[in-house]
Amino acid sequence: MQKLVVPDLQQVEIWLNQAGHESWMCDHCEGLHVASLQSLDGIVDSRLFIEPFGILFSTELDLKAGSAFSVQADMTRLNLGLPMLKLFLDMLDSGHLLLVASDVMMTTEGICYRQFCEFLTMTLEAKSWLYRECQSLQYILTEQEYFVPPVEGKFSFH
Repeated sequence: MQKLVVPDLQQVEIWLNQAGHESWMCDHCEGLHVASLQSLDGIVDSRLFIEPFGILFSTELDLKAGSAFSVQADMTRLNLGLPMLKLFLDMLDSGHLLLVASDVMMTTEGICYRQFCEFLTMTLEAKSWLYRECQSLQYILTEQEYFVPPVEGKFSFH
């Protein structure tokens, strides 16, 4: 029987490395960023947080402003298709629309490495499916769409 531990951030980082997943800590948050999702175009953040109740794995997809109603209408289908994730929309002060996908693993009684790996694998698969689905429906704001080239010439609104 494997030893159960209540993991801290250092233990989770060791387990991520042991499982072959690149991660890093940034200067702006207390989260451990997961490179495999974070590197995808349209994902703002994908990180693990250690909370008193367990491990929170949150991923934020940057959505096109014009897709707000479509995503909201599709939310029931997405939630039913991904029962392990909690999905919700968030609007930043800057006006960016985010689709937040979160999963939690309770750790107060302890977990083992194999349980962590199963949680990580299931969550990564669900978030990858969500990303591909949002990409195919053209909900995701890509890096190319951030930069609109300047228009040459003079324009009159009269």
